[in-house]
Amino acid sequence: MKSLRKNLPPLDTLVFFEAAMRHLSFTEAADELYVTQAAVSKRIRQLETWLGLPLFERAGRRLVPTDAGQHLADRTSMALDFLDQSLRDVKVPEDPVIRIASVSSLATFWLQPRLRDFALSDEACLFNLTTADDLGELLKTEHDLVLVHGDGRYSGWSSELLFSETVVPVASPAVAEAMEQGSGAVLPPLLNYTRVAPNWMDWPGWIQRTGAIEFRNWPVSPCASYNQTIGRALKGQGIALGTPPLLQEEIATGRLVPINAPGLETGHGYYLAWPDARPLGSQARRLKSVLLAGIGETG
Repeated sequence: MKSLRKNLPPLDTLVFFEAAMRHLSFTEAADELYVTQAAVSKRIRQLETWLGLPLFERAGRRLVPTDAGQHLADRTSMALDFLDQSLRDVKVPEDPVIRIASVSSLATFWLQPRLRDFALSDEACLFNLTTADDLGELLKTEHDLVLVHGDGRYSGWSSELLFSETVVPVASPAVAEAMEQGSGAVLPPLLNYTRVAPNWMDWPGWIQRTGAIEFRNWPVSPCASYNQTIGRALKGQGIALGTPPLLQEEIATGRLVPINAPGLETGHGYYLAWPDARPLGSQARRLKSVLLAGIGETG
């Protein structure tokens, strides 16, 4: 490879030559390359000196390639096209829009407040957020950053833990106080969302794994989504299951209170993942750093 480098002229002379051959005009080549006509002429003379023969002949105001010039032009164009494509294949893309995908609960309660702060910061850039609860929809190759629930092992993806999942019952302060004092003739319902997913924790699963049999005979109120369970709990309509770091803002402001019941460590967590198949652009790397920066405070 070193011997090849010694046998090659300066690369810029080939770029200038290729443009001049396509246009058959130093002036038009200069316009394309954003240089002066004199700069193109200088590079062509440099290449001709290196080769020891002329590449063009003048025919009035137009250029006519010599046989050697035409022979070199065909191969130079192919070589530069190949080099251009090879560089495109490995170059980090500077996509102006970062494509983010997240499980819906994490997007609502944890991610969106952080994206809002990021959008108002000096480091802001454009991003697009997609929410889904299906792992296949989340782990699409076009996504730059994915926030997902599970064990952190996803083929073709690297990941870093945002926070582990410990599931505890949460309720509004009024409901929590009524439970603690034993007041109220009617038990608040268990707000339950059931998903057919191996990692999902609902009320029957939580009761079974914690052994909190006192909740077995409580009324259960089905909900259409996990977000709805939290929304109804905030309104004092029952007790939901939650992970404190996920509901950090709601708990910190006192809108939700963990009630006196066992916490269940599920062995899963919420992860930030990115694809192994391609490098992240600088903007995506910056947002990734922002999202990971505060995990010690929420874990």
